[in-house]
Amino acid sequence: MKNGNKRELEFKTNKVNVITGDSNTGKTAILEIIDYCFFASKSKISESRINENVLWYGLLFSINDKEYTVARKCLDEGKVSNEYYFSSIGEVPDEIVFNNSESTIKATLETEFNIDSKVAIPYGSNLIKVGSKISLRYFLLFNTISGNIIENSTGVFFDKQNEPRYRDALPRIFDLAIGIETIANVLKKEKRAELEKKLNRLKRKNKVISDKSEDFKLEKESVVKTAKEYSLINSDLDLEPSLNELKKIISGVQVEAINNNEREQIERELYLKERKIKNLKRFISEYTSYKKNLQNIEDSLKPISFLEDKDGELIKTSIFDTIITTFTTELMQIRDACKSKTPIDNQVNDAIRVLEAELIGLKEKLSIQPEVNKNFENDKSKYFFLGEIKSKMDLYSSSVNSLNQPSELNIKELEHQINSIDIVDTTQKRELTVKLIEEIISEYIEQTNTTLENYSRYKPVFEYKEKSLLLRKPKTSLIENVGGSSNHMFMHLFFTLAMQEVAFQNRSPFVAPYLIIDQPSRPYYGDAEKQGDNLDHSDESKITKAFELLDKFIETRNNNKGDFQMIVFEHIPSKIIESFKNIYLVEEFRNGNALIPLKMLDEA
Repeated sequence: MKNGNKRELEFKTNKVNVITGDSNTGKTAILEIIDYCFFASKSKISESRINENVLWYGLLFSINDKEYTVARKCLDEGKVSNEYYFSSIGEVPDEIVFNNSESTIKATLETEFNIDSKVAIPYGSNLIKVGSKISLRYFLLFNTISGNIIENSTGVFFDKQNEPRYRDALPRIFDLAIGIETIANVLKKEKRAELEKKLNRLKRKNKVISDKSEDFKLEKESVVKTAKEYSLINSDLDLEPSLNELKKIISGVQVEAINNNEREQIERELYLKERKIKNLKRFISEYTSYKKNLQNIEDSLKPISFLEDKDGELIKTSIFDTIITTFTTELMQIRDACKSKTPIDNQVNDAIRVLEAELIGLKEKLSIQPEVNKNFENDKSKYFFLGEIKSKMDLYSSSVNSLNQPSELNIKELEHQINSIDIVDTTQKRELTVKLIEEIISEYIEQTNTTLENYSRYKPVFEYKEKSLLLRKPKTSLIENVGGSSNHMFMHLFFTLAMQEVAFQNRSPFVAPYLIIDQPSRPYYGDAEKQGDNLDHSDESKITKAFELLDKFIETRNNNKGDFQMIVFEHIPSKIIESFKNIYLVEEFRNGNALIPLKMLDEA
């Protein structure tokens, strides 16, 4: 404190640590102080009575059998401080001084929770960048049930959901937090997403190259066609030989001009091939129709097969065998003719493919043939034209070279890498985890007996998408709109304890084994200044059931060889919790005792 005094509160491990007492004594401020020491970017610690008298706030805590001390200087006119004290051996000095930065302390603690640069946001939002490191503070959402949550009846089961950054973070870290997802699998998904981005970029680049290559091909055809119009090169040359001839002319090699008359011959060949293809396709159509008619005839001959099967039962005439044999032979011939693929089908289709390939070649050849023959007016216009062609060909060559630069990885290599990444499908584990959460909560409901009143026999439904708890009417699909602040309080306890239990069972390293609950008896006491022992029997019974639930949770965790710590701020009389072996009364904030006791303000 600013007057030199030190105010300490000790919370025991594997206990439900209770501070009970009057309103406005600083109980809720303890939750704010813990959040503040764990790097909060803003704080609601009261200036009056608390912050005005405090110089440093500090925590001494244990993680993985190591003790740490983190202290943070008091708020300055409501603004958080950047001054921290840190001890990696849990030392609490008589005089605290600024000795470390937030980023360094946070990095040290995050290592204890297996959080490093590999633990990244799997998908982004407006406020959270994809691939950015996950903050330790996001996982602290699993460690508090504040008064705001207990009083909230809108289906919000996590703190800080009124802050967009934490609201966006929750669905992005949830699967990691409770052990549905693993770091290794997340890294594989990130690597696959990165390779898929590269593949898409390469495919887009190849499309651009393909489009530009087509443009260059059209430009080449135009240049060659114009050159042939002026009889600079022979008209029967294909595209590449024509370009080579043009290069010779441009370089000064004399090439004798030849009168071009190829176009008509190519057009005749083109016409003949188109006719052949058309006739062959008509033949296929008629042949298909013929086989269909044969199938109809086959249907009419099917009684022959029936008669053959009943041969021993028939009275035959002298010509019976001859007729049957003739019809059977014809039936077999028809069946052979009706086969879906015959040598004729294959031969005709092969002939069409050959003709279509030749047709493509003729069309390409025709595209560079002049439609008219032209003459240069003089040598000047000829050389000017050759200069223009040279510029276009130089531009084309440089563009082709730039497009043909080798890619870092070709498409097949990338596709092979993507397919080789073995990502575990967590769909089944997610579904099983949802069932596990519901099963755990069912046990809590059964344990608290009739505290949910009309809903005590209802079935829990964990709504994965919204991360909330609902109640379903037994043997129906009806989701009940649960009323009553007392019911909401119990549902929040069930939900948060189940999250902690699932994280523990799945050995999640990210969720710390502690829980801070701010006045679960709020529905019974409200926010009155001082309630004392004013509880009717039914309310006291419900509060007792709530603490019985917490006591049982600690016992079960200890039996499963796991540590856990709860800190609960309350208004209840201490007699309610006296009989529970796992509940520890830290202090009672009554009769002048508070987070900042009056006597400590008087002492210098």
